[in-house]
Amino acid sequence: MAVGNENSKGLTKSLGLVRLSLYGVGTIIGAGIYSVIAPAAGAAGDGIWLSFLLAAVISGFSGLSYAEIASALPGAGAEHNFLRKTFPDAPAIAFAVGVFIAVHGAATLATVALTFGNYAQTFLSVAPTAIAIGLMAVATAINVSGIGKASFVSAALTVFQVCCLVGFAAFAISIGPRPITDAVTWPANFAGVVQGTAILFFIYSGYEHMASLSEEARRPERDLWRAFMIALGVTTVVYLAVILGVLSLIEAEQLAGSQFPLADAAARLGGAFGIVIIGAALLATANAVLSASLSGSRLLFGMSRAGDLPKILSSITTEGRSPWVGALAFLAVAIVFAAVGEIGFVASLSSLGVTLVFAAINTAVVVLRFTQPDLERPFRLPSIGKLPVTAVLGILSSLVLAAQYEWKVYLAFSAAFILGALPYLIISCNSPRMMR
Repeated sequence: MAVGNENSKGLTKSLGLVRLSLYGVGTIIGAGIYSVIAPAAGAAGDGIWLSFLLAAVISGFSGLSYAEIASALPGAGAEHNFLRKTFPDAPAIAFAVGVFIAVHGAATLATVALTFGNYAQTFLSVAPTAIAIGLMAVATAINVSGIGKASFVSAALTVFQVCCLVGFAAFAISIGPRPITDAVTWPANFAGVVQGTAILFFIYSGYEHMASLSEEARRPERDLWRAFMIALGVTTVVYLAVILGVLSLIEAEQLAGSQFPLADAAARLGGAFGIVIIGAALLATANAVLSASLSGSRLLFGMSRAGDLPKILSSITTEGRSPWVGALAFLAVAIVFAAVGEIGFVASLSSLGVTLVFAAINTAVVVLRFTQPDLERPFRLPSIGKLPVTAVLGILSSLVLAAQYEWKVYLAFSAAFILGALPYLIISCNSPRMMR
């Protein structure tokens, strides 16, 4: 593998609207639909359908904000890049959010890999953690090979998994023993619904992964916001169809105690449906692992190039122009999270991270409207005066969700953030006039 540090040339611009959209759909529709339905059902009960809907609406606020800011300020560092340009005199804000998204991304990578490991138990008698680490290593290797090859693999996996999920939902809703009117009832425990929304929220994340590829988009000003809208619409429809299909087959109480909730629901259809869903789960989670590796490595690349992380993290391969050191560093952090082995806990870490990041990005959209009103915005949110209403709703709803977790989640997240901040503090001390 030939490598280099030719950062001035940046990353290869090779992604069009179709691949960006498929990448976004594949990133969002990944492990969550297979992994966290059970803990969410335990919190929300039969109101889990409402948890899905609330999570879709709340993530939609942030998806719209990402569409505006990513098309206006494209760059490999995604959120870090956006906030650097929004708050140029306070680089620590951009760094803090960069670490939030790095922790979220590594936790997501570990969560989906562990889910793959659990589902693979159907065919292999190997420890889920060992399988997860092996999968993450393979995804990292594909990542390092270059965005062209990686995006092709991701697109193929995305098409297959969406077809499987839509087919399952159609059959389940049409022949399931529970009518939709019985499955979709107004919940008595709304607090549980909100908690379920917080658990599910990370499965609607993925916008930040799309934003991290903006430097590799051929026409970011035209294609980025369209890709965001397509991904938001497709994933919302698919997720809601799937949860309605699941509730047509199995009650929430039974879901809560299941290790393979979607496969167990599919098995109620008889025949090979359960095995088909397990196969789809393996492909979907493998795709999500690849997507998380791609976005995480590019986030570290962007932060390093801006001077907030050691320069070695911005080293790229000569042939595929992939940030290989960033990919390996991201893999190392994810392996630590995977070693925890508890999907619900690691998923909560991921969800907390993404709620904080979404709050920051929505805030940046609002601030930019006032500090840079003449900035060219290929996609512009509807506003009252200069104030984008959906961005304000995104801030408030994200902060509400951020308050829904157990104390140990905040403790672990804080510890990971402090460790991530050490390189920044060292660089700050050695170079007081940091790049802005």
